Amino acid sequence: MSGPALMVVTTIAFVILDAIVKWLSGTYGVMQIVAMRTAVSLVAIVAIAAWRGPRALRTAAPGAHALRGGLLLVSSVTFFHAFGILPLADAYTIFYMVPLAMTLLAALLLGERVPARAALAIALGLAGVAIVVGPQLGGGAALAYAACVVGTLCYGLVGVMTRPMSRRETPEALIFYPCVVIVAASLPFALLDWRQPALADLLLIGATGLLWPLAHGAFAAALKRAPVARLAPFEYTSIVWVVLVDLLVFGLAPEPATLVGSAVIIVACLLLVERAGRRAA
Repeated sequence: MSGPALMVVTTIAFVILDAIVKWLSGTYGVMQIVAMRTAVSLVAIVAIAAWRGPRALRTAAPGAHALRGGLLLVSSVTFFHAFGILPLADAYTIFYMVPLAMTLLAALLLGERVPARAALAIALGLAGVAIVVGPQLGGGAALAYAACVVGTLCYGLVGVMTRPMSRRETPEALIFYPCVVIVAASLPFALLDWRQPALADLLLIGATGLLWPLAHGAFAAALKRAPVARLAPFEYTSIVWVVLVDLLVFGLAPEPATLVGSAVIIVACLLLVERAGRRAA
């Protein structure tokens, strides 16, 4: 498959995963959903690693994996909490800030220079967030939007860490060790409010656990076949899928502010990846 086609597969897999989480959030606690999903992913990764051989899980950076696992746990918990309250389109709009967050965090933590074009993209992206969140400030959904912001920052940090680690760590290791951390940290909290899942829900949870490594694997394969600048427009097609899911599955029509804000953020991110594409050319 081509890079753009794999990017579309990645996008659809994540949308299906998040829609299932939103569906289950009315019945189960966030920690239980996180623990069960990640446990299934862990089993899948172990099976893949067993097939690939013992070198698949070798690592020289256990501490970095543990930190990535903690950040991914916070990102999962905050976004899963938000999915239970907000339309998926609103949560995704905030998540689109990840490339901008990575640029800002790389500047703060790694000392990377932020050119004027990138600074403009970050400012434009923040304006897009303000368009979406502004009307909700003071309302009951304000904390859910704040959770999305925290989740986005954590995922941005994961991206900053993954970029150098991916040069020396296997794809299996990059997923396996964070999964171990997430299961170990979330399971005790999940057991405090555990609800026995129905068979249909177990099948849905199993699907989320398999979709998570599938989506990450498809994304990694897409990056090997095409530059980021070419893939980014296909990633942002997810706004179409989440609006359709919100409307057809959950009966939630998108607010005009969400559509306008997401368009502004997407333009900001495309400005950023266009600059990256030119620099790499």
